[in-house]
Amino acid sequence: MKLPLPRLLAPLLSAVLAAAPAAQPPTAQNPFRPFDRARFEALAAQLGATPAQLATFGERVAEVGLARAADDLLRAASPAFDAAVRRHEAGDPAAALELTRVLAGAENPLLQAHARYHLARVFLDSDDPERAIEVLTDHLRHTLNLSPLDGEAAYFYAQALAEVPLPAQAIPRFRAFLQWFPDASERFRAAAHQRLLELERQQESPLHQLADGMKKTARDLRQQKTDKPVQLDQERYVEQLDELIEMFEEMERQSQGAASGTGPSANPAARSALPEGDGSVGNLQKRPSLSDRWGEMKDADRKQIEAAVQQGLPARYQRMLAEYYEKLGKEQGNR
Repeated sequence: MKLPLPRLLAPLLSAVLAAAPAAQPPTAQNPFRPFDRARFEALAAQLGATPAQLATFGERVAEVGLARAADDLLRAASPAFDAAVRRHEAGDPAAALELTRVLAGAENPLLQAHARYHLARVFLDSDDPERAIEVLTDHLRHTLNLSPLDGEAAYFYAQALAEVPLPAQAIPRFRAFLQWFPDASERFRAAAHQRLLELERQQESPLHQLADGMKKTARDLRQQKTDKPVQLDQERYVEQLDELIEMFEEMERQSQGAASGTGPSANPAARSALPEGDGSVGNLQKRPSLSDRWGEMKDADRKQIEAAVQQGLPARYQRMLAEYYEKLGKEQGNR
């Protein structure tokens, strides 16, 4: 008789999680430069920040930190940006549209940097790391070293890669974040360190690698990617899972043969030893489910947003938002 899969897989998972390899420093050159406050304030003034708002920014740095004070200054200087961020804070599905409008219409590179940061956060809160990577890649290419939000952008870039999942790409970026941003908020550094340890442990486990591959294929299927490569991936994962089951069945038979008696254990496990969830770190103020909010909206309001996506935005952003809102609808329909 075949043993339950959780009982078979628990011994390997426990062994894999027992120790993690030591993190090695990244070899890439640090592209981040020390924060240039004078340049930042000059760009903020170009955006419309008043002397009073700049003075408030300086006073709030000690109170809330440099990154938050800087973002608050940009929000004060740009009402449209502030309104878009407020939509995100309220869990409004229109936040992605409004932030993209701000980004597409912004000529000031500092405003572009902050709009990209918040748009990436919207996508991550919607379980859409692929689009978060797309936006943060633009930030790293075009608006780097303008804002003190660079450290958080680097953290969320690594997190998005981990959630795809692309652990081989996420690991060196978490290492780089920890090395390049020693003064980052402790909650971000602690979260990065924990996630890095988890990913390094998982890299040594064929079970975790299989789970990561299956998770990525599931994302492809949700995005209606059903071409031959995806089908071949599915077939390969089934074969690998069968091999793991056979391996653990053999381990179980050998273990039973070495012990005295052949009857069932007198102290069977009350529950599976496998951990629940995907092992991710804290959500860092993750917003309520945007797919749920999307499903709760009236049909007319959803259609209004979908129509607005096709009006006045560059083709690239139209494509990005159309795919994003389509994904929200599919997730709601699968609940």
